[in-house]
Amino acid sequence: MFEVIFYKDEKGHSPVHEYLSSLSKQQQDKVIAYMDRLARFGFGLRRPVADNLGGGLGLYELRPDRNRILYCFHRRTQVLLLHAFLKRTDDIPPSEIEIALKRRADYLKREVPL
Repeated sequence: MFEVIFYKDEKGHSPVHEYLSSLSKQQQDKVIAYMDRLARFGFGLRRPVADNLGGGLGLYELRPDRNRILYCFHRRTQVLLLHAFLKRTDDIPPSEIEIALKRRADYLKREVPL
């Protein structure tokens, strides 16, 4: 089982949690079901539920309908949810990927060592 962690900025805000709160109850339920599957299957979760973004970035996407949650794996037992948005184009815009990469770097910089 993987531990699912919501990225929080230096002020304690979780952009992914805030995005999920803006969704309808039905959409929230679907996202939660996808997150449960991610926690259970981790690296083994595949399309249509999740996908590797490729390019050696170490980023993945959770794919409930048109909602996207970008995440990465951390310490082989954790999933870090970095960014969420409504996908409006066929490809994920580079600006959305950049946000996730910046948040991952911020998390790793501020992480408390074990």
